Amino acid sequence: MARAWLGTVGLGLLIVGACSSNSNAPRGQGKLVEVSVNVFAMHDASVAAVLIDRNGRRTGWNPKGSLDEIAGCTLESGSEDGIPVEVGSDSARGTVAMDRAPATPIYHFFHIFNDAVTPVGLIDQGGCELRLDPVAGGRVRLSLKAKGIEVGGCSDTTSIPVRPGVASRWWLSWKTTGGRCVAKISALEAKKAGGAPK
Repeated sequence: MARAWLGTVGLGLLIVGACSSNSNAPRGQGKLVEVSVNVFAMHDASVAAVLIDRNGRRTGWNPKGSLDEIAGCTLESGSEDGIPVEVGSDSARGTVAMDRAPATPIYHFFHIFNDAVTPVGLIDQGGCELRLDPVAGGRVRLSLKAKGIEVGGCSDTTSIPVRPGVASRWWLSWKTTGGRCVAKISALEAKKAGGAPK
């Protein structure tokens, strides 16, 4: 009797194990859950920084104020006096009105993710454009980081010179491939408009 009971329990455990290992989530592919973009001005530089998604929506900072149009993307900017200015994805979409023009931030930190309110957002597009409009010359460090489930983390970093009045455009991309995470920063040619490099 005890032997039969143990056999039944053992068979049940095998069935449960087979069902749990046969889940709908594909193994080895992984999924990205968070991407961050950091724009840090060095050597007295300062820049306006804006992310532009594949649909032309924008989130970022310009001299007229902050933009918050992209679902699943938030911005934190640090001004020269060290006071952060935050724009959240749950705030009103569009341009945030300000009484006076704010000081140009030293850094811009973009956080890209999905949550209960934004089940499909910028992170699912796999990339976006970063536009920099320098206000003061110097160098700017760009950093792109991504992390996910079953793929760990990945990053790319570059440092570029900037000059006032000379805008630059960058394509930021993130994806999973072969069970790993890949993040890349690529320069966009000035003649290209609103898309990834070919």
